[in-house]
Amino acid sequence: MLQENPDYLKSKKSKKKKVRYKKIVFKITDRQKEALEVLCKRQNTTPVRFLKSVIRKQTSRYRSHPQPVSYVTENQLQLFDLEVEASVNNK
Repeated sequence: MLQENPDYLKSKKSKKKKVRYKKIVFKITDRQKEALEVLCKRQNTTPVRFLKSVIRKQTSRYRSHPQPVSYVTENQLQLFDLEVEASVNNK
């Protein structure tokens, strides 16, 4: 009897990469804390979310960018085709 989807053909779920978090501690003055609380209250957010968004915006410029995909232009392809044709014609 033919099975619809046998166990060995089922697709496996890919494991998600575990996100690692690091703890950062810094001190601010009382006035800075008050100003931060007022700002967060006006923007309807928490101090942690606000600070994370600022850090994310600043660090996004320094992420490693993937290398551009190398490609072969049409002219190069034609050159290679001519070499193949020339070698075939010379034989």
